[in-house]
Amino acid sequence: MRTVFRKEIKYVISRVEFLRLTKHLDVLMQRDTNGVNGTYIVRSQYYDSLGDRDLYDNLDGVMEKRKIRVRIYSPDDQYAKLEYKCKSNTDGKKYSLTITREEALLMEKRQYGFLLDYEEPLAKTLYVKLMQGGYMPKTIVEYKRTAYMHTVSDVRVTFDTDIRAGVVPYGIFAENLAYIPLIEGDRGVLEVKYNDFVPSTLKQIIQEINSLPEASSKYSKARSYI
Repeated sequence: MRTVFRKEIKYVISRVEFLRLTKHLDVLMQRDTNGVNGTYIVRSQYYDSLGDRDLYDNLDGVMEKRKIRVRIYSPDDQYAKLEYKCKSNTDGKKYSLTITREEALLMEKRQYGFLLDYEEPLAKTLYVKLMQGGYMPKTIVEYKRTAYMHTVSDVRVTFDTDIRAGVVPYGIFAENLAYIPLIEGDRGVLEVKYNDFVPSTLKQIIQEINSLPEASSKYSKARSYI
């Protein structure tokens, strides 16, 4: 099990503005080693309770928010990440468990018993939550991510474009899914994630962004469209 403690700030900006930022980011930070020149595909399948508790907690602005998702980076992946994201305002913890392709497909069928075979406490916690809440797949979100990394405070800057939601919530490993776009035009979501603080040089660049921070939940947007 992997646990990540993070703070995050989100902005919705244009691709043109991001290209302007990359001139500075390429000097201050390193591009992610994954994908091509730091750019790769992310596909997440979100789970929620029978009454969509996690969705309404987010829409109602509840301080404590929870999300359960299965994440892959290619339909050919033989493993997936089962993630439990807990957020309080801008502070967050992300717990992650690596599961097999076959187990991810069992998740789609709401067959969560395999989690009891794992020794990690997270697996037992998720099993109880999934079963008691009647959790099931609610949507699939896919997007293209360009990521930068900085060793100071473990800072990551990501820019997500071509954000779209699957018409149906099933088929996490499908080669071709039917999608609808979640953000129109040339805009994307810029996220700044860090542990304790943002280095002053990077903070100066962020302050030049021509938009205000906003709570931009891909899961909530997807549910409002589907």
